[in-house]
Amino acid sequence: MISLFSLMAIFISLVGVFGLILFETEYRKKEIGIRKVMGAGVEDILIMFNKTYFHIVTLCFLIGAPIAWYSVAKWLENFAAKTPMYLWVFGIAFITVAFIVMITVTLQNWRAATENPVNSIKSE
Repeated sequence: MISLFSLMAIFISLVGVFGLILFETEYRKKEIGIRKVMGAGVEDILIMFNKTYFHIVTLCFLIGAPIAWYSVAKWLENFAAKTPMYLWVFGIAFITVAFIVMITVTLQNWRAATENPVNSIKSE
């Protein structure tokens, strides 16, 4: 049951991240078009967006990891059989989430960055 609900929570959070990235890409499509007209390459646009989201993921991890560590430590104190908490679990979680977010950002923004900039600029 715990594994099932954990996977459901991860899936729901990834759908939320996907929705946020899709919304921001659509919102900033005109900016991407103007950057392309001014000479920015697809790589430059992807790096810009990936850096932004990597900073967000890192900040969220730095806030959430100590809270999760403390909460789980307090919760585990109630059990007779003590089990240790390993720091590498948090590291793997951060790497996994950062990897998934970077792939999502790259795929969504690559689609917008390879589009003809005229289409996004003339949409008013």
